[in-house]
Amino acid sequence: MSAGPGATIWLAIKLLAYDLILLAFLPLIAIWLLWRTLVKRKPIGHWRHRFGIVPRLPAGASPRIWVHAVSAGEMAAARPVVAELRRRFPRAGIALSTHTDTGMAVAQRTCKEADAIFYFPFDWPDTMAIAMWRLSPELLVVVEKELWPNFLAVGRLLDARVLVVNGRVSDRMVARARWVPGFVKWLYRLPDRLCLQSDQDASRLRRLDPASAGRIVVAGNTKADTLAQRDRAAEEKLVRQLGIAPDELWLVAGSTHAGEEEVVVEAFLSLREQLPQARLLLAPRHPERVAQVSAMVAERGLDVVRRSEGREERPEAVVVLDTMGELRAAYAFAVAGLVGGTLVPIGGHNLLEPPAVGVSVLFGPHTENCADAADLVLEVGVGFRVAGAAELAAEFLRIATNNDLRASISARATRLVAQQRGAAARCVDAAVELLGRGGGG
Repeated sequence: MSAGPGATIWLAIKLLAYDLILLAFLPLIAIWLLWRTLVKRKPIGHWRHRFGIVPRLPAGASPRIWVHAVSAGEMAAARPVVAELRRRFPRAGIALSTHTDTGMAVAQRTCKEADAIFYFPFDWPDTMAIAMWRLSPELLVVVEKELWPNFLAVGRLLDARVLVVNGRVSDRMVARARWVPGFVKWLYRLPDRLCLQSDQDASRLRRLDPASAGRIVVAGNTKADTLAQRDRAAEEKLVRQLGIAPDELWLVAGSTHAGEEEVVVEAFLSLREQLPQARLLLAPRHPERVAQVSAMVAERGLDVVRRSEGREERPEAVVVLDTMGELRAAYAFAVAGLVGGTLVPIGGHNLLEPPAVGVSVLFGPHTENCADAADLVLEVGVGFRVAGAAELAAEFLRIATNNDLRASISARATRLVAQQRGAAARCVDAAVELLGRGGGG
């Protein structure tokens, strides 16, 4: 750690002041935890982990890195970073923590490079000290906005460096910071390096704390690294096999959940009255729901076919995607792609998939798992939030009937995804610099 003894003492004093305030609220925190566990029936995860007794990293592993991502959406952002850390540091010990069951499920399924996966300890000084003692991390990597005071400060007091990846600084954060500006500045000064998603995030942070300018890197959104390059052959094959006509205007609703297809179909029925060439493809998130979704569409008086059946003899039929791995190719012939899990309280899926093929993305109000991408596509003007069937129909109609707007959105979307790719590598470049080694360690 580069700070001298005076800075270390000052950090310890500030952390002590914070923990004394935290101690005063401990009874309320305990009541909230009991209410959350017993009344709301939300699992707390492994209690051993929450009290700092986390799995150890392999003996002799170097460097020792602890990555933290709060939930499923942040874990999706962490995944390419963890993979890149493993590629650069084959002998590293990588610990990965999360707050939620959904984050744990994503971590266990997709982050095979991690040596230890566990629930994030309570952000108390003793639990964090125990966890740090068991892991002995040289580098703490936090995803997006996970600036937990004891986690970061105890780590720094024990000579760990701190890196933020996929960082976001929203307008809401800037507004809240006006209430406790000193505390917010202290939090943002705990990281040694902040890899932010956009120039706008960097500008907001510099407004919050001008002293942070030298620690900022605009690295992009690491979720873009999970998107493969366009498969033009697959796109052309799907267009050919479905008989997509050049004058058709497609709404492709992907990764939809129960309750969302009904909203989309209602919007589509309204659309067809104003736009006869409008067409609809539904891609349920879970393949076992294909029959149920097909039946619902038929009950609404619409002709329906499954992707595996083709639509040569039924060119106006609603298509239900019942094959795997073709959603990206379907987005490519759409006017707009609606990403599911956002019209119902699921939290959303990858909002960058439609922009990755040059298409605008529509989504509902529930974007807890993809808030970073939602902010990004809204800011750039390639994504649009809709609250229900009427707004969905109106937004699609606006885009479908304006060729200049569609061309502009396509250009912005292509540029956005190109700028964001490589973010994980840029973040790990910062990690290499902080660790003072060139990889391969």
